[in-house]
Amino acid sequence: MQKPLRIGVVGLGLIGALHARILHEMPHAQLVAVADVNVDTVGRIASDCSCAAYTDFREMCDKEQLDAVSICTPDEFHPENAIYAARKGLHILLEKPIALTEKESREIVAAAEQNNVRLMIAHLLHFDPRYANIREAVEAERFGDIIHMYFRRTNPRANGRRLGGKVSIFHFIGVHDVEMMCCLMRAKPTRAYSQKVSKINADIGCEDTVISTVNFDNGAIGLVELCWALPQNSALGINTYAAIIGREAAGYVDIHQQGVSIVTADELTYPDILHWPEYNGRIQGILKDEIAHFVTATLDGSPYITKTENAIAAVSVIEACFKSIETGLPVDIK
Repeated sequence: MQKPLRIGVVGLGLIGALHARILHEMPHAQLVAVADVNVDTVGRIASDCSCAAYTDFREMCDKEQLDAVSICTPDEFHPENAIYAARKGLHILLEKPIALTEKESREIVAAAEQNNVRLMIAHLLHFDPRYANIREAVEAERFGDIIHMYFRRTNPRANGRRLGGKVSIFHFIGVHDVEMMCCLMRAKPTRAYSQKVSKINADIGCEDTVISTVNFDNGAIGLVELCWALPQNSALGINTYAAIIGREAAGYVDIHQQGVSIVTADELTYPDILHWPEYNGRIQGILKDEIAHFVTATLDGSPYITKTENAIAAVSVIEACFKSIETGLPVDIK
């Protein structure tokens, strides 16, 4: 019987805590340790998952006999943590975005290559069956030459109020769509033009909405609409849409109502049944599928579904979008 993948998790916010629990419940993985600077958090999760606790990620990597790490720290710490893990010979599951700049992204990739470790960027849309169906149809040439794409992702304003100033709308929600667009285009982004509106979140120096146009070297054009200023009583926290138009076919993803609704005297809600729902006593959904794919592919040496170059392309597009907002002009992507 194949030995389980011995893995540690660093960064125990919402996503990191989910990573830890999913790995603890997974038969082909062994959650050996968790790390976080918050003593209470790391102690509680380590106790719940029956693993070792560390407040220093480097100490965890140095002391434990690990095969891999899952890095779920804030974005600005990705290069430091990923490069250290690579130098320790550990395979890496790295939450999106890979880094905040293309330069840092390529430094992470170089460290992985130099130390002969594998790197998977956790772009969740590749495990969403709706987007995966579109991706596989594009890869099978069913769309023919791509003409244009449109992606929309919106959130209630609580996310903007909670995260504004700590992380940008691009890195928190937009990178999902920019990366998927780069994947489906199968072409290099060449130029970006972005405009933002800031009214609701102006007092915290944060955008409400950003709309970006991206040109590609195959002549196609992409449009990305991002918003985290929806009314707080929005029934569904995630409201997304995508359209892919080619010479031979068109494809659409429309996510609002997900087939389940709960009505009370005070509200109507549409529970998220896809990302990380919990039922039958375990976390299910596409986050679990993503982590299971990393574990299985790392153990058997098969390719990862997500491609690192698309993750880097998304970061380069976002960098250009920031510069475009600053200058008010289109920005070439080198």
